[in-house]
Amino acid sequence: MSEIEVNRHDRVVVFTIKRPNSGNRITQSIAEELIVALDVARRDPAVAGCVLTGHGDVFCLGGDYQGAGPRIAGRMEFGRAHIDLIDAMARLGKPLVAALNGNAHAGGFSLVVACDLAFAEEGATLGLPEVAHGLFPLLALAIVRDALPKKVLFDIVYNARLLSAEEARALHLVNDVVPRGSALRRSIEAVEAASRGNPDILAIGRDLYYAMRGLSPAEALDKARFALGSALGARDERPPSQ
Repeated sequence: MSEIEVNRHDRVVVFTIKRPNSGNRITQSIAEELIVALDVARRDPAVAGCVLTGHGDVFCLGGDYQGAGPRIAGRMEFGRAHIDLIDAMARLGKPLVAALNGNAHAGGFSLVVACDLAFAEEGATLGLPEVAHGLFPLLALAIVRDALPKKVLFDIVYNARLLSAEEARALHLVNDVVPRGSALRRSIEAVEAASRGNPDILAIGRDLYYAMRGLSPAEALDKARFALGSALGARDERPPSQ
């Protein structure tokens, strides 16, 4: 039985993680299923964008590596699946919005950061509480390290401190805090608004943003130069309607 529910809302695809009895934690199989679903959405011209949310009262409380077994090789495969999922999110080529129906901790926090936009419901918390459980947010660090000032990052890691939705908004981790039960609707609206206009140009610009990460200014500008040529060509081929 699938632990990912896929629904269409007109031109928006909603992925819902359905493991409410396990805090919607991401297993290797869920990560792999999401990768396939994102690729299907990427290839479908009728899809304007996607929303990622959780079932029940939480968004996602992290990763679940228990099924990977005790061997190091299995746990490395679990880590690889998480990395591949983040990469698939970056390669979507369309708006991707996180609808926080509840708490987003550990790997769930990194999923929020990996989305283009995020809307959190009142009462939701975000954080990296692994230290409180004898671990360290090793995989999540690769995703969230550039999203937070260093002092804030180590404060929440060392103290396993959870951010309120309002704090997360002040730190620009979420775009807005919305009433309970409304994050999904607000996220779908955000996808619809972001996807107006030429989808080819939108994909070029989004791809450029993710390709620029970690590059020097000169390298980023060089990529932008080629992207500009592609965008101008796409505009000329498909002028905006009057």
